[in-house]
Amino acid sequence: MTRFRFAVAFIAATAVLGLAGCSDSSGDTQFDGLTVGQRVYDRTGDSLGPADVEALEQRLDALRAETGADVVAYVRELDADSDDTLDQVEALQQAWVSTADVDQDVAGAILINREPGTDDEARAGILLGSTFDDGNVPRDEQEAIIEDALVPPLRDGDVAGSLTNGIDRLESSILVGPPVTALDEFAAGPGSTWLPWTGLAVVLVGSAGAAQIYRRRSRPTVSAQPPTTYRPDHTTDPAIVTALVHRSAQASAVPATLLALAAADAVALESEPGSGSKKRGKDTLRVRLLDRGKVRGDVQDAVWTMLSEKAEGDVVDSAALTKLAQGHGATKAVVDAHLEANGWVRHGTAGPRWGLVGLALLGGAVMVGAGVVAASGAPIMLVAAIPGGILLIAGLVMTVAYSRFSAAGLDAARPWEAYRDGLKQSGKDDDSSLDLDDALPDIVALGLGSTFTKRLEAATDADGGTTLRAFASPSGSLHASDPALLNWVVFSSVFTSTNSSAGTVSGAGAGGGGGAAGST
Repeated sequence: MTRFRFAVAFIAATAVLGLAGCSDSSGDTQFDGLTVGQRVYDRTGDSLGPADVEALEQRLDALRAETGADVVAYVRELDADSDDTLDQVEALQQAWVSTADVDQDVAGAILINREPGTDDEARAGILLGSTFDDGNVPRDEQEAIIEDALVPPLRDGDVAGSLTNGIDRLESSILVGPPVTALDEFAAGPGSTWLPWTGLAVVLVGSAGAAQIYRRRSRPTVSAQPPTTYRPDHTTDPAIVTALVHRSAQASAVPATLLALAAADAVALESEPGSGSKKRGKDTLRVRLLDRGKVRGDVQDAVWTMLSEKAEGDVVDSAALTKLAQGHGATKAVVDAHLEANGWVRHGTAGPRWGLVGLALLGGAVMVGAGVVAASGAPIMLVAAIPGGILLIAGLVMTVAYSRFSAAGLDAARPWEAYRDGLKQSGKDDDSSLDLDDALPDIVALGLGSTFTKRLEAATDADGGTTLRAFASPSGSLHASDPALLNWVVFSSVFTSTNSSAGTVSGAGAGGGGGAAGST
């Protein structure tokens, strides 16, 4: 029967003065001088005293009598890295098999390479035959023996203590298996009996509570309407339109209103002097204030005020315009007041929304906790972990979907939602008929600029003679600028971009089994 050997080297770099340096040696895999009947070897001459050697020999004899493991322990001075130690502990085990005529399935080896000239730097390795590697001392437990038993005493230069701890831990693992953690005990106890069903019950109660809260949300009383490109009315400001559709004031109201002001000749969109190349998209934009008398409505008045506060004289330069494009500005307060005045906002929605968030977090906590216990040996906990994850997702979705609008607000949004959907479809159809001059503020307010990119670029291409009204210099203006610079690419570049020491190695060995190696 073919046998496979696996080995794992665990490196823990914790020296008093720093990390142990990498070795230039290729590793010494020669272990001459092994003799039958002697299991402890100290080639340093001063790491183990006679009493230590005798005590360790007795422990290894007892280990063989109790478990059948025939283990050799070897200490020497050698500057070896983790890969060297891995090869060497395997070679030591094979040398012991050959010398003592031991079955390699039950043979084991413990190797300590002490750094020459130091007392607190060393590397330790362990390798066991397949009987134990496939049994109660798998590779992760061998790593634990290195890290928890062999290495800590070596940091203090205590080689005898290191070997004593390692042999004791090895014997315990062979006889009763690896040490059981508190989490393992919990998984075997409550985690496998009453806790899964308790967790499931908590999730079910939480789900029922979330459903009850969500049922109390406002709902529209009118049905959804088919998409259309016909504006429901010509008086509602684009900022209000996008607030109705998105259930809150949107920063896109600022550029949308600016375009409306430009189309009305209240302001002019101009290229920034000295901007350099006239290559499309590389130029900068400024706004010139022209006629406040052409401002209509509270939102336009708020944007005009924002512009005037940033203006030097009657011009808002590109730097100031970029700062203005970074948020709602004064438009949010105006839009919120309009929503309140029309009764479109429902008060008291914060509590239910926070309740849904809390229930979602409860589901997440059950999911994580039950998942950890399930991974520790209680797979039955998945009956709580999976529903907990579902509650987490459902609670978050409900929180987002729980509208702050009243039924009247949702009803008022219906025709504008149909208008938004119609514009979106039109933007995907280059042959659709749409008056871009009239629809442009709405397109920008509703965040559909990217859908209309090609059509807007073509419509603002001065070379084609199809410049949109908002991008054309007002007739009779004393400040007319090169219209070739006033295009969608320049405008959207301002507003769209703004809004929108240990290690593990493994290898195959010559015989059956596995091992581990690590350093101080």
